Amino acid sequence: MQQNHLTSNREKLTQYAPVIGGILVISGLLLLLDQRLQTRWLSMSIPAFIGLALILSGIIRKHVWWIVSGLILAGLGTALVLFLAPTLTLDISSRLGYALLAQGAAWGLIFLLLALTTKKIAWYALLIAAVGAALSFNFIARRNTLFDFVYFVTLAIGFVFIIWGVCTKKVSLIIPGAILATTGAGVYYGWSNPEAPGGLQKTGIMLAWFAFGWLLITVITRVSHKRFTWWPLIPGGILLMVGAGLYIGGNPQNALGFLGNTGSIGMILIGVYLIFLKFGMKR
Repeated sequence: MQQNHLTSNREKLTQYAPVIGGILVISGLLLLLDQRLQTRWLSMSIPAFIGLALILSGIIRKHVWWIVSGLILAGLGTALVLFLAPTLTLDISSRLGYALLAQGAAWGLIFLLLALTTKKIAWYALLIAAVGAALSFNFIARRNTLFDFVYFVTLAIGFVFIIWGVCTKKVSLIIPGAILATTGAGVYYGWSNPEAPGGLQKTGIMLAWFAFGWLLITVITRVSHKRFTWWPLIPGGILLMVGAGLYIGGNPQNALGFLGNTGSIGMILIGVYLIFLKFGMKR
C-alpha cells in the first residue's frame, strides 16, 4: 500500500517536473538578464512570464485550471510592471489605471475561457473584470473624485447583476442590479457639481434616478420572465413624485425642463416594455 502511494507521488512529480523546471529556468534567466542589463523591470515581469508558461502548459495538457492560474499570474505580473516599471513615462494615475485594466482583462478572459470550455458561467470573474474596467477608466481619464468612483463602479456592478439575473432568470439579482445602476447615477448627477445651488434640487434629481431604478425592474423582468411585475412601480412612483416635488420646490424656473427630461426617460422605459410585450404576445 505504501509502495503504491510512493509510486503515485513519483508519477505526479514526473508529470509536473517539466513545468516546474521551465518556471525555474525562466525565472533564473530573467534575473540574470536584469542584473546584466540593469533594466529594473525584468525582475518584476517574472510573474507574467510564469503565467504565460502555465497558460502554455495548460493548453498543451488541456488543463483548464492551469490556464486560469496562468491568466491570474499574467494579469498580476503585467499590472506590477505597468505600475512600478521606471522606464514608463506615465504619471501615477495612468500607471494605476493601466494596471487595473490588465487585471480586468485577465479576469474577463477567465470568464470567457470557463464559459467556452466548462460550460459554466463564472459570474464572479465577470464582476471582477467589470469593476477593474470601471476603476481603470477612472484613473486613466483622471476622473478621481468620489462621485466619479461611485458612479462608474456602481454602474459596472449593476449591469453585471442585471445580465446575471436575466441569464439565470433570477429576480433577486435583477433588483439589486437595477437599483445599483441608477443609485450611482443619481448620486453623481445630483451632487457631483459643487457649484450648483439648491439642496432641494439636487435631492430631487437623485430621487428621480432612484425611481427609475425601480421602474427598470418592471421592464427587465418583463423581458426575462415574460410576466408583469407590478410592485416595483409603487416605490418607484413614490420616489418619482417626491423627487419631482423637491426639484420643483427648489427651482421652480426649471420645472418644465425637469418634467420634460423625466417624462422622456419614462416614455423610453414604457416604449421598451410595450415592444417586448408585443413579442411576448406573439410567442
